Amino acid sequence: MIVKTLPKLIVILGPTATGKTKLAVDLASKLNGEIISADSRQIYKGMNIGTGKDLKEYKKTKYHLIDVVNPNTRFNVAKYKKKVLNTIKNIIKRNKVPFLVGGTGLYISSIIDNYDIPQIKPNKKTREKINKLSKKDQIKLLKKLDKKSLEFIDIDNPRRLERALEVCLNGQKFSTSRKKGKPLFNILQIGLTFPREKINKKIDQRVDKMIKTGLIKETEKIIKKYGKKSAPLQTIGYAEIIDFLNKKTTLKKVVQLIKTHTHQFAKRQMTWFKRDKNINWIKNKTEATKLIRQFLNQ
Repeated sequence: MIVKTLPKLIVILGPTATGKTKLAVDLASKLNGEIISADSRQIYKGMNIGTGKDLKEYKKTKYHLIDVVNPNTRFNVAKYKKKVLNTIKNIIKRNKVPFLVGGTGLYISSIIDNYDIPQIKPNKKTREKINKLSKKDQIKLLKKLDKKSLEFIDIDNPRRLERALEVCLNGQKFSTSRKKGKPLFNILQIGLTFPREKINKKIDQRVDKMIKTGLIKETEKIIKKYGKKSAPLQTIGYAEIIDFLNKKTTLKKVVQLIKTHTHQFAKRQMTWFKRDKNINWIKNKTEATKLIRQFLNQ
């Protein structure tokens, strides 16, 4: 009997502001790798400062699934999974090592666990019902219908929140609607994190830098081109800036809100990742390099 060996995939994950991209670039450049982004916002064109999309960080390392679609284009985990599987296939054909890198837990899990994504088509009436609710009421309704889903979805991403409610209102629980399939890859997961105080400090420094390097102008530019209602603009960083542009608050308060919301988001990311006991949490690049070399030589 011939046993087919699964292709190898390296995953580097962790909460925001932990240096995942820098680590991945250092490792991929040494180990003949290419990087696939697992960031649900960096897929959007023009959203650079607010998503921490520093393309210079990649240097000569080839990267994928960044700047894929316009902010007014609907994009979901099913589309993401399809694109990633095709990208991995092409990377392996070139005899390169695929590195899946990012902090969007659902995107990463869709590949690792080969999720069978629920094929519930968007329903106009259901969407209209959901959109009439405030964000607070949407969260309240989801808590009533499927409390467990609030443990892992990004409630600051309106599309994630709407999709979870849409699935629930169609008779399924969003938290249990995704079924795991047979493994597609032999996977090594490497997790990068720090104590929460250090992560929060790094987040604060990053937010200050975003403001200084033009987050307000970037938001204005995206609004002018795609409109205020583009879903990605309702996410952390952009949503608060829109309130400032609408003169609902001061810049000082906006900056603090972005920091606070990002702290909360990083905490939710860790809640998601901690459920997976297959993640190898590392302290430095040396540990990561050792793990990867052992994995590739198996």
